[in-house]
Amino acid sequence: MSKIGYVRTTITDHDYQTQHDLLQDFGCDQIFFDTYEALSPELSPTELDTVVAQMRSGDVLITADLSRLGRSTRQLTELMSLLQKRNIHLVSLAENIDTREPMGAIYFNLMEGLAEMESVLIKERTLVGLNNARKKGKIGGRPKIDPKTVKKIRQLYFDKKETIQFISTKCGVSVGTCYKYINLPEEELGKILSK
Repeated sequence: MSKIGYVRTTITDHDYQTQHDLLQDFGCDQIFFDTYEALSPELSPTELDTVVAQMRSGDVLITADLSRLGRSTRQLTELMSLLQKRNIHLVSLAENIDTREPMGAIYFNLMEGLAEMESVLIKERTLVGLNNARKKGKIGGRPKIDPKTVKKIRQLYFDKKETIQFISTKCGVSVGTCYKYINLPEEELGKILSK
């Protein structure tokens, strides 16, 4: 069983030495570092990702406080779920959490419940937003193209032999949309043009 320490600075706290000293005093075998920029979505993988990927069942991830492990509840709950699945323990010194102990193990269950709740809330917020948009007459998805534009796309392509780029610009649609209506089966084309 390895004790792996993890330190991350924040935008307001650039001092990693205090965290490092706490983890060293706790008896970590190794200590890894990330800066506050490291948990940005566009920067991947982070040192934390690398460390967790290398940890084995029974190892312990130790941090000075939970806020160092993620920038949102969602990030934290996802990490907790991963640790639990891989049987990796967590110790957070500030919160006095140790999942090797019976009371600490309850923490994983709590985080699992929070993850499920967050998922339900995201779904609910999305549905509320869609319903509100519908009430205002807005429907999601790509805007419908009127039959006149479809005819124009096909005429420019088949009759006048214009380039797709020219047709796209002339009709105010994407190149992909042009191809969609150029390659449309006759049966579907008939339905659109009959509207």
